[in-house]
Amino acid sequence: MKYFYFIILFLLMFISCVETNRSVQETENIYFPLKDYIEELALNLDGKVLLKEVIVNGEKEEIIDTLSSENWLRELDFFIQADINKPSLAAAYETQKNDRELIHQLKKNEKGRVKKIVVNYSGGEVKDITFISGSSNLFYSTQTTGIIYNQGQGGEIENYVVETTQKVVFLKPNKMSITGYVK
Repeated sequence: MKYFYFIILFLLMFISCVETNRSVQETENIYFPLKDYIEELALNLDGKVLLKEVIVNGEKEEIIDTLSSENWLRELDFFIQADINKPSLAAAYETQKNDRELIHQLKKNEKGRVKKIVVNYSGGEVKDITFISGSSNLFYSTQTTGIIYNQGQGGEIENYVVETTQKVVFLKPNKMSITGYVK
């Protein structure tokens, strides 16, 4: 009889663990899965050429390179970092959705680095994704805006733009712009 109680206790503990894992998994996918989306794009970009223009405080540099999917992940890391599918942010955003767009906006009194994500659709496919992120305190502020454009059937990436402004009190702002084209 004492084994019977032990088995019942074990089963109850097992069931509670399964329910906990299921609820965590459900909260991770309540917003657009930006990280997963970028990872899938990177796999399809393996071996493609990147034409990139980087402008930092007016200084311009152009780069042409053929990237592996791993390097594409590093290149598109700004977008991966903008993913808001985290259990701690499960209730932090308001979502608006219609046939053409999906918007996740940080609620008024919530704290989060990513302020807004907008996903535009055409014919059921993602056409572009925009994010706005930023943070500030008494001495420092930063804002980053990124947009990734897709083309044609299959939604392959066409180009992306990331612009960042950093401001330290009493100093001129640092501005950086990265524009990348996939060839």
